[in-house]
Amino acid sequence: MIYIKYYGGYNLSKLKLLGTGTQGSVYKINNDTCIKIFKKKNYCKDELHSLLISQIDSHFPKIYSYGENYIIREYIKGISVDSYLSTNPLTKEICKKIVEIYNAMYFVGFKRLDFALFHMFLVNNNASSSGKVMLIDTAKAMKKSYSYPLIVIRSLENYQSKDKFLLYVKNNYPELYKKWYP
Repeated sequence: MIYIKYYGGYNLSKLKLLGTGTQGSVYKINNDTCIKIFKKKNYCKDELHSLLISQIDSHFPKIYSYGENYIIREYIKGISVDSYLSTNPLTKEICKKIVEIYNAMYFVGFKRLDFALFHMFLVNNNASSSGKVMLIDTAKAMKKSYSYPLIVIRSLENYQSKDKFLLYVKNNYPELYKKWYP
């Protein structure tokens, strides 16, 4: 007997697996849509909540449909900042985009103002100042409450870019820098 899993009317065996993480797996439905299948219902509930409140801001994926353990949402075409930095230096444009995501998280009311760089995407691989940037995983945005981007800073250390980023923030966003380093 063959067992086929369907979520939201989609046969997962017919979809391309984009990735698997601690909370579940993401499959590409088409060029505009993907489905995230969660290992636990509460993981889905948490991410759905944060995505719903973030729908007012274009830095977060649009939601199209959901069930008790899946979310069908906008598929983001691009490269993660983590991947980008593995072959390119940190630029002022990327620094600005990191702050842009931080500010977007604050704007929508997230409690946890931090994220992994592999969840931040340069849409259409555009790292220029005019390029759009989006955050694809918001599952823990309402779980913890802190305003210092520890995960971002630690990730930048891996690319010897922490000091360059903090200097950029200090020079261009002094109030934000004071918030992080009172």
